[in-house]
Amino acid sequence: MGRRRNPENAWMPPHVARYKNGYRFRKHGEPTKHIAAPDASQAEVWVAYEKYLAGLVQKIFAFADLVELYFASPQYTKHIKPQTQKDYHRYSQRVLAVFGEMEPDNITSPLVQMSMDARGAEYPTSANRERTFLGIVMKWGKARGFVKIEDPTAVVKTIKVKPGGRYVEDWEYQAFWQWLGDHGHVMHQCAMEISYLCAARQQDVLALTRAEIQEDGLLIVQAKTGKAQLKLWSSSLKEAVDRAVATNTEAQIQTTHIIRSRVGRAYTRTGFNAVWQREQRAALAAGAIKQRFRFHDLKIKAASDFEGDVQKFTGHKTRSMAERYNRTADRAPSLDRNTPT
Repeated sequence: MGRRRNPENAWMPPHVARYKNGYRFRKHGEPTKHIAAPDASQAEVWVAYEKYLAGLVQKIFAFADLVELYFASPQYTKHIKPQTQKDYHRYSQRVLAVFGEMEPDNITSPLVQMSMDARGAEYPTSANRERTFLGIVMKWGKARGFVKIEDPTAVVKTIKVKPGGRYVEDWEYQAFWQWLGDHGHVMHQCAMEISYLCAARQQDVLALTRAEIQEDGLLIVQAKTGKAQLKLWSSSLKEAVDRAVATNTEAQIQTTHIIRSRVGRAYTRTGFNAVWQREQRAALAAGAIKQRFRFHDLKIKAASDFEGDVQKFTGHKTRSMAERYNRTADRAPSLDRNTPT
């Protein structure tokens, strides 16, 4: 037996309830349906209910429908990188929880700002990324006639966040590199070396195949920007690549990837990170390192250690982005003066 209704709601049809946008039909095992506006009379609610049961009610076009259309569009499926698609799906969960049932044209800048304030108080980086996703979908909908209003995120500023990660000291790098080798994780050692020596992202290192091993160097194409860089051979880089290629060759299945798992297949980011995190915790517990660090921190170390044009080295589109990775203090001259005698 279901819960008894409040006396003031006794007039409502079965499974119909008020919510912030009016009245909706909500029954276990069936999709929730908006049936009437907030100012609808009792008679109008009953008429809408009866039309719904007859299958004649017109469903409102909600922001959730817009997101569904965007995810099915060629602009998303064909022009967004697979890893970015996964990120967008993750961002969409929070955005849909807040705006999913609203009509897109009712999503105003003040509502976006309030959501940013609440979310950003605890998770500023997530709030910024979710705001960006919301704006992408709204602009996509506007260009295709699904949305009439201008992008409500345009006047909502992102939250200033300090650059994440940290610089990994030389002794920390060497200690963990040695730890990995001592515990049989040669591929992770090689991935560390390639990432650091080339200032390469993890996903770009794991994507490397033997086709990228060229006469003059290692060709790395950044999945995030599409930027291609031929990293000229140094003795350390050549040694790391050759060592990776010569490791894990006993497995029956062998992909052409340079960094491969024990069974000869390409590493997934999840599988690679599972080993990395486990060994970081173990090395910390054993006192081999004093503080854990991310694989991505190797790029910070590379940018900071490099002496030269950091932007050209890292392949960033702008110098400001490259400098976010450079944690080395600038060397600037100081004044001198004659001391009175």
